[in-house]
Amino acid sequence: MEYEEYIRATGERIDRLVSLDVPARSAIQILYPLARGKSKEPLCLAAAKLLQERVHQKEVVFLATGVPNRPHINPAIAETDGPVGAAALARALHHGLGAVSVILVEDLIIEGMSRVTRAAGFRVLSPDEAIAAAHSRPLIRGAAVIGFPTDAMEAQRKARELIEQYKPAAIIAIEKGGMNEKEKIHSSRGDEYTATMAKIDYLVLEARKRNIATIGIGDGGNELGMGVIQEEIKKSSIPWAAKCRCGCGGGIAPATPTDVLIAATVSNWGAYGIAACLAALLQRPEILHDAKVEEALLQAAADASFIDGATGYVIPGADSLASPVHQAFITLLAETVRQSLRYFKEGTLLK
Repeated sequence: MEYEEYIRATGERIDRLVSLDVPARSAIQILYPLARGKSKEPLCLAAAKLLQERVHQKEVVFLATGVPNRPHINPAIAETDGPVGAAALARALHHGLGAVSVILVEDLIIEGMSRVTRAAGFRVLSPDEAIAAAHSRPLIRGAAVIGFPTDAMEAQRKARELIEQYKPAAIIAIEKGGMNEKEKIHSSRGDEYTATMAKIDYLVLEARKRNIATIGIGDGGNELGMGVIQEEIKKSSIPWAAKCRCGCGGGIAPATPTDVLIAATVSNWGAYGIAACLAALLQRPEILHDAKVEEALLQAAADASFIDGATGYVIPGADSLASPVHQAFITLLAETVRQSLRYFKEGTLLK
């Protein structure tokens, strides 16, 4: 069996899993075909290949996440979808590629994101300390969590500063609201979140000027990276796609594209899909975290008072699916990688 055949078949199965509409929200049935129509290969595999190619030992990767989910009540109310995926993917990038992860969130949720990052096994450090930790002996498993501005002008300045200082090999946005052509950010419900959302668009735009790899992960059509399919989203049946509630006239679909766009049922699952494909590429199934780690991550998010964005409850779950469902999903994803690798090594391929 050819290696490329094994990889592509594995990627197809992983994409089918991360796009399975378990919570019956329907958006993924629209978004995944649109995103896949722009890619020559499975979406998670395309992202994993890009990271394998661009990210080397001890290089920095920026992961942007965090959604102030009910900002009209309190901008510190964030959701579990996104932060959990970011921490899990940071773990996979560390174990698989030796990367140093710097996670970017709003200032108000730094403490909560740090708690989730620790549940992934990291000592949370400053970016400089995390880089130093990667070079230390004995090794310290370090990652950083820092704030990124909500003010547009400050965000543009900070984007240039961070890229010049840390020279990231890649930037990954996970469940991060993106700006439409009116520079407004919306929820999937059509509400405007511009004032309280970190303006990661400027970081991605600066990265694209410098040929730094960029990846966007989303599940509702309003996330950064969906600029890849912005026009298609506007013409779709997704609510508020072309005309939002705020009256700006731009709709919820962001304008900023990324090199690779992953549409997933739950954005966390898109991050897990990248990790699973990276595990398959490197033939190291252990790169993907297991159900126990998933349980710990979701519990840490709940302990940090992050809410399930769909139900509004502070519970260990995401997008209306409780922790046992996400644990089962990770188990199934991991088994898919293991079985694919087994068939590859035996010289056959499970079609």
